[in-house]
Amino acid sequence: MKPKNITTIILLAASTFLFQGCDEIYECVFNINPELHDRPLEIGFVGERYYDEVTAEISNEVNDNDYIYDFVVYGDLPPGISYDFRRRSVELFGQPEERGTYRFTVELFVESYDYYGYDGSPTCSDSTTRQFTIQVVE
Repeated sequence: MKPKNITTIILLAASTFLFQGCDEIYECVFNINPELHDRPLEIGFVGERYYDEVTAEISNEVNDNDYIYDFVVYGDLPPGISYDFRRRSVELFGQPEERGTYRFTVELFVESYDYYGYDGSPTCSDSTTRQFTIQVVE
């Protein structure tokens, strides 16, 4: 590598460190991000009990239980299906009333508290979204 290229890289790294701080660089280099698990949800049957859940974690983080998980659900849930937030999941439950294919989005926001208080940027990205589908049949 040419000395000019090395100098440019050092200057970029130093400015990133000054403006973002060491923690943010660490979080991004090691891909520490909120994650909603990508898996198909159970098929629902009209008039029968339904239960499933969307689970979350902080990828590449050993202490992901130390984070506060806040969820938002928006879109079309099947009539008769409700949701509740648990520590690290969104529980879907009820009795579907109408057949069809229902698409909705779950958004996850995370925050943490460290020894000094609130950490405004606990991960490289503070939120994530994922779309889910529930199919209800007769």
